[in-house]
Amino acid sequence: MTGVAPSTAAPLSVVTTAASVTSAAYGKTSTNGLHVFAINGRQYGVFTGIHVLTFSGSQYTVKIDIANHSIDGGRQTPSTMCQTTAGCVAAVNGDYFDMTHRGLPDPGDEVGGIIQNCVLLHTPEIAHQQANLDAQSVSEGLNWSSTVDVNGASVPITAINLELPMSYVKVHLPLAGTLLFTPSYALRTPSAAGWVTYEFTQVDSSVSPTTINTTTELEFVAKTTKAVNATAGQVDISASTGSTLATLQVGDIVTMTTTSTAGCDSIGGHPILLNHGVVAPIAPADTYMAKSYARTVIGWTASGETVIMTVDGKDGKSGATAHQLVSLLQSLNVVTALDLDGGKSTTLYARGRVFDSPSHGNERPVSTGLLVVQN
Repeated sequence: MTGVAPSTAAPLSVVTTAASVTSAAYGKTSTNGLHVFAINGRQYGVFTGIHVLTFSGSQYTVKIDIANHSIDGGRQTPSTMCQTTAGCVAAVNGDYFDMTHRGLPDPGDEVGGIIQNCVLLHTPEIAHQQANLDAQSVSEGLNWSSTVDVNGASVPITAINLELPMSYVKVHLPLAGTLLFTPSYALRTPSAAGWVTYEFTQVDSSVSPTTINTTTELEFVAKTTKAVNATAGQVDISASTGSTLATLQVGDIVTMTTTSTAGCDSIGGHPILLNHGVVAPIAPADTYMAKSYARTVIGWTASGETVIMTVDGKDGKSGATAHQLVSLLQSLNVVTALDLDGGKSTTLYARGRVFDSPSHGNERPVSTGLLVVQN
């Protein structure tokens, strides 16, 4: 997305409710179909603030935004993401991300996969649930495949825009596989013994090379053992020296095919809470969901209404458990829902203010956000 001046869309409808979502409105009520309201969760054992944003119809769309518009580009607050995106009227935090510091590998890399505007930007670090924002559906993982045809041999790509090796809390991924890097992202290719990066230019640079369900041609131009960044119109593929890619000669043309059934806008989260009305099981070992935390959730009703909900809380002390989240969502007639990053990341921003109470006082910069954009 391109940074522009903040949106000047019409005011939101703001509603408050008691034990349910059927109370009188206060303040200015507009007719633009998007509403923000508070609900009381006491009957479900939730004693912190709960805020809900809803809309239906074609006037608004949920879009994925990436901190600083760059994979691995650090972190940014949801309010800033919204303020620098045309037509944005609201924002919440998105997927989970690792917590290494700026200047070190992966200062804010996303855990799950990202497909934005039909382009596969990032494949998951670990197994992660996904939300297809276009189809209003959830899945246990990101369905994707990318292969490069090299002189009649098919070379599978194992990761896209993923910096390896990677190590942070409970995640340790070695340098392995065939790694593809595309332009515009702050990721450098690996530099290690026995490892080579093959550089290609796009024959047709008008289409992103990882656009899903398309095939693109690449021309091999060079190889290097140094760590490099893919430049405009270029694709870099890193692999061990024994790869089939080693048979390439400068000037050779290869074809790359990327496929996915995950939709044109897909973001990760954990876990699935509801799937077409069915309560999803939560693993007993998932203590994060068994304890009370601040939460951010996206879901949809059977009629197609989008529901975004945040629950205030303190890590492990107050907020909502998975069971309580499901009860709250069902009270809002939600039938499909995915839990997004929560805890200190939980933020609901709309029309110039943060509606929730962030657990450590201020908005936390995050790696990805979900923006409600006026069409």
